[in-house]
Amino acid sequence: MAQDESSARSLFDGIVTDGVTSVLRPLGFRKSALCFHRRHKEVVQIINLQISRGSTWDETRFYVNVGLAFDDICRLNNTEILEKPKEHDCDSRGTRDRLEGLLDNAPALWSVDINCDSKAISERLQQVFEQLAVDLSKINSVQAYREHRWFDRFRPKQENAQILYLLGDLEGAWQEVKDLCTLFADRQKINRPEWWLEELGLSKLRARREPENTA
Repeated sequence: MAQDESSARSLFDGIVTDGVTSVLRPLGFRKSALCFHRRHKEVVQIINLQISRGSTWDETRFYVNVGLAFDDICRLNNTEILEKPKEHDCDSRGTRDRLEGLLDNAPALWSVDINCDSKAISERLQQVFEQLAVDLSKINSVQAYREHRWFDRFRPKQENAQILYLLGDLEGAWQEVKDLCTLFADRQKINRPEWWLEELGLSKLRARREPENTA
């Protein structure tokens, strides 16, 4: 019907095709609904377009989520390696963030309404996704992620402790665990190193203890 054809969701679908799929498909990403997946050597990369609950018939609002699932972290956690994980699956397999947390010039929220300039939005999305693709092309392993600027975008993080551990930097991993305990000092259980070592599979660090305060 004419009303359906002019809805914001119909415009949104066309914008995704022109501004997102056109960039990601040639790079090996496969689309399923509003999720794109690609295996890049030792990493599965996920991009998800999340429709906001605040969307209406005449306005579709959406966020962009990015996830990285590392084979090595899956093995460390004894977690199944999935070729098409959901974005939230990356919490136990690697890392995830909103696009604006990864690219400084990306908006936190995108909006498509029935009166918008769909071509301009498509072009803006295309520019941002081309920039994102450059970063994703560099991340094909935990070592590559350690060397990428995203590793330090926020510290401490549990995946950083695991990555440092996997790369043999036990001192760095232990420091990350201690910093996590400090970050969550007001939370029971997770303010103790033992909890993090068990949760993250950092078995080689179990013998470490904070020096006793003899003062």
